[in-house]
Amino acid sequence: MAGKTTYAVGLLALPIAFPILFIVMIGGQALSSPAAACGEEGVSVGPSSDPDLDAEQMRVAQQIVAAVRAFPATADKPHAAVIALATARQESGIRNLDYGDRDSLGAFQQRPSQGWGTPEQVMNVPHATTTFLRHLILTPEWETRRVTDVAADVQRPAEEYRGLYEQWVPLATRLTEQLWSGATASLTTAPAVCGSSPLVGRGGDVYPVPPAFIGTDSHNWGGTGSHWDSWHTGTDFSVPCGTPVLAAMTGTVEIDTSQAWAGTWLVKVVTGPDSVATWYAHMQSLDVHAGQSVRAGQQLGQAGARGNATGCHLHFEVHLHNGSIYGPDNFDPSQWLAERT
Repeated sequence: MAGKTTYAVGLLALPIAFPILFIVMIGGQALSSPAAACGEEGVSVGPSSDPDLDAEQMRVAQQIVAAVRAFPATADKPHAAVIALATARQESGIRNLDYGDRDSLGAFQQRPSQGWGTPEQVMNVPHATTTFLRHLILTPEWETRRVTDVAADVQRPAEEYRGLYEQWVPLATRLTEQLWSGATASLTTAPAVCGSSPLVGRGGDVYPVPPAFIGTDSHNWGGTGSHWDSWHTGTDFSVPCGTPVLAAMTGTVEIDTSQAWAGTWLVKVVTGPDSVATWYAHMQSLDVHAGQSVRAGQQLGQAGARGNATGCHLHFEVHLHNGSIYGPDNFDPSQWLAERT
């Protein structure tokens, strides 16, 4: 699948003898009371565009979400849409491709030779999504396990690709919230908190990289050496270039272009003039602008190797009172994340 020449054969052939039920949603289905508490009743389709997707991708995303809502077992489970969209982003870029590895086709790169349906069926986005969902709901603990593990159990990629679905969870969550009105409340970890990501931890904050890369934290805050003028003021996540960089907390974006050590941009997410600020350095691209409000878990851009960097990684800092780089409020970011995620 996914046009990867090293992919495994895929799912064991499963007969697709079941009828596909596609329910037309007129007026929508009411969600649970937490959605109403956030002022988001109803399930009408939201915005038809997204800054990270072109028109073709957005059409496919809309079809996927509509199919999840129409499938009885997931009609009230927006998390299924997050899993489906993250899977489609990794497999096809959320495009209905007429090519792929071996005979893989469509948004999910399903293989007709492995029992996913005829070429025409797997190229039909609603049909392909419903087939994906039929396998998804048979996956143990699909609602509580990591998205990347669940998606990999359904898709069966080669081992080295199993962790790649997780990087698209922030995008998939945002799309689900845009396209499924009322979904936000059910995607939060606490019903009273509206607009947060399923990645948000007990402290309301997240790691600045997708979960698959949390273990790459070098825990090198306070280190000394020839690479740093005085001491290392942050911690480094050793991730590949292009890895999504996530806002570790909710706040307002500031962009400093005068810090050559950080690369083209030193991105900050601040919560006030004398309160917590998080810094992100060496990024190769940005998805936000100065003054923009962001949520914890929202993608800020992509990790890179710009500035004073010997390779691709994310340099991450925490300043408890929005202070300067060597200020006394510079706090061990690894400890901060451990306490708040």
